[in-house]
Amino acid sequence: MTALAHRSGHVFASASSAVSMVQAPTFRIGFPYAGDRFGGSNVSSLTLAEALRDRGHSPVVLTHGGGRAADEASQRGLAVELLPALSSRAGYSRSDRARLEQVGALRAAYAAIRRLGLDIVHVNDLGMLRTWALPALLARRPLVAHWRTALPPSRSVGLALRSAAAVVAISQRSRSVLPDWAGKKTQVVYNPIETFVSRERREYLKGWIRARLGLPAETALIGVFGTLIRRKRCHVLADVLHSIIKTPDGRPVVGLVCGEAAEPLDDLLYEKIAAFDLHERIKMVGFVRPVEDWMAACDLVLAPAVDEAFGRTPLEAFASGTPALVSSDSGAVELLHHDRDTIVLPPEPIHAWVDTTATLLADRNRMSSIAERGASALQDLAAGQHAGRIEAIYSALA
Repeated sequence: MTALAHRSGHVFASASSAVSMVQAPTFRIGFPYAGDRFGGSNVSSLTLAEALRDRGHSPVVLTHGGGRAADEASQRGLAVELLPALSSRAGYSRSDRARLEQVGALRAAYAAIRRLGLDIVHVNDLGMLRTWALPALLARRPLVAHWRTALPPSRSVGLALRSAAAVVAISQRSRSVLPDWAGKKTQVVYNPIETFVSRERREYLKGWIRARLGLPAETALIGVFGTLIRRKRCHVLADVLHSIIKTPDGRPVVGLVCGEAAEPLDDLLYEKIAAFDLHERIKMVGFVRPVEDWMAACDLVLAPAVDEAFGRTPLEAFASGTPALVSSDSGAVELLHHDRDTIVLPPEPIHAWVDTTATLLADRNRMSSIAERGASALQDLAAGQHAGRIEAIYSALA
């Protein structure tokens, strides 16, 4: 029998007695990552691993090389296993496609599955799907593929998906791009939101972040969050700041960019900063943790991305007590309703984002109402509930 069968949870009182009790099965799950790549998807995945641990399971975070994934997992108290790095090239300089080093990791990945006694391998992104599909198949362990993209699978990804025992799509939008054969083994489970910021803490963070950035306490702060790639369209913030210098009540308006540059780079952001002379009015702070602290400090968060399978940014903003404008090209709109929980805008034209931002900055009561209603839409996304849904998928595989 496989390790999965050994963990089926049947407990016998004695050799001659009937089954006295039946426990829910527990699993040892491997969560592999490229150690030098980290984003919102990793946050969702590690939140899941932590919640599964709290439910009695044994998640193990496997990172190819050290880096933020390993550091974040350690901070959460998760077991971490370091594997050889996939490449000597920095994480975000590697394109997201099939690469020889993914095949080269076969021996180390297979050995880790056997050595650690993993019952399930749960991959979080396309790179890890390509890397771990074959090791899991050879080790005869179920592979669960978390499908976190709104783009259809490539040939290499499709091949790896065929070996998956189950697929978890993060929205109906992401599920819709899968071929029929993959859709039949796919369930939609929305990403978890783990941290809600109290009103009192938000007031403290608004002052603390502004002081850290050297800004006056009354500054209106507009934020964008995420890796600085083209489809995230952080350059929309530059257009907003170019048109809005002060709020109607005289507060200076400043932009906050939280995220690292990655390929394909959002060149328009840098071009517009230079063209509009925004170097002093846009604060580029790079990767920040905990992200909810920085979101809580903002008056408004913009989420103008396209091809967004889910989009944590607006939901994290609402959980932080901050209103957000959301792109209609996002899976998050499956949970948020226009003019009730938030304002949903098409990605284009950009002037609609500018005009709506100006309108909101002139109406603080409306911004507070949007933030409150957005937060109320998140109640079913608690980490424990999310882990319970994934746990049911694992149990079905058993």
